[in-house]
Amino acid sequence: MLLLGGCKTIDVKGKPDLLPYMQKPVAFLTIKSPDNLQKVWPELMGQVELHLKDMPTLGRVTGFKERNLKLDSNPKLRSGFRTYLSTLTLTGISEKNLALKLEEELNSPLFLLLDFVSFPCTKECPSNVQWVIRLKLIEAHSGDLIFQVRLQHKLDEDEKTAEAYNELAAKLTTKVVDEFASGFIVPWHRWRFEHLKPESVRKLRSEIGI
Repeated sequence: MLLLGGCKTIDVKGKPDLLPYMQKPVAFLTIKSPDNLQKVWPELMGQVELHLKDMPTLGRVTGFKERNLKLDSNPKLRSGFRTYLSTLTLTGISEKNLALKLEEELNSPLFLLLDFVSFPCTKECPSNVQWVIRLKLIEAHSGDLIFQVRLQHKLDEDEKTAEAYNELAAKLTTKVVDEFASGFIVPWHRWRFEHLKPESVRKLRSEIGI
């Protein structure tokens, strides 16, 4: 856990070996806009998508426009996608049968979900509003969590004006994406171990984003 101040914390967790998931195709999954962010949400998600496509450790990223084109042409698949996303965000569980269908249609063995939730604080919280932003990488066929960055922020009163609200959402979302980019890497000792393998089975550095 990284402590960023009295009102903000970041948690990072993931599998101990990320090498098998480097440079794999990824489908970017987004939720509906949280309250009061409807006007800036499409632009914000577009910026996140651009950042993801710049990450050397991710493979081809299927963005929300390309994803929606495929879903719009298949109403049954779109319904399944909504059910999958609802179950995933509410329970944290990846429904495998739906995930397999989405994996096939989106040509992506990995899903990357940006989840942004706004809700009231507990009694102990000095603010009456807090945000939780998660960027989580999930293996489609197994439902396993590969890597996740989670940021929790308790809003001050001066952060609740319309302009400050929008700016803060963009700033914190960018922070989550940056933390993901810095953490979803192959450590040098893992690369050294890979380099000691016979050349016939060794992964190239370019194949793992370094």
